[in-house]
Amino acid sequence: MSPDPIFPSPLMDDDPDTQLEIQTWRLDSLRVVRLLGELDTLTTPRVRVQLDEVLLTFDALTLIMDLTRLTFMGSTGINVLLETRDRVAERSGRLIVVLAPESNPRRLFEVTRMTDHFEVAENLEDTVRVLRQQGPDQAAWGVADEMS
Repeated sequence: MSPDPIFPSPLMDDDPDTQLEIQTWRLDSLRVVRLLGELDTLTTPRVRVQLDEVLLTFDALTLIMDLTRLTFMGSTGINVLLETRDRVAERSGRLIVVLAPESNPRRLFEVTRMTDHFEVAENLEDTVRVLRQQGPDQAAWGVADEMS
């Protein structure tokens, strides 16, 4: 059966490498993981593998998950973040999730009330600045108050 010439089917790319980019880097005692694109059932396995690598060598005190450049996040993304939060807590670390205002991931966090279970900030640069001012020994949940 040929596609409808007037309403062609959308181009579907099932390659997770083209739907999501993962960047990681270290800033002093901070580790940053930035996700760009879509975090869904197709791309979460890649994210889990990358987070496993980050957490295997996690000697930083704080992990920042920058989700400000995600265009979409499904419920599987929430599951990955919950798993990550627990794994970071096991190492006595701190997890901060950076969510852009009015974004799909931010709305998902608010609808599912995950904002009550995560330390959330709105801007990576401001978050890093505040954390550097606070120093590595500050208690968890402090940055969210200052970022609001």
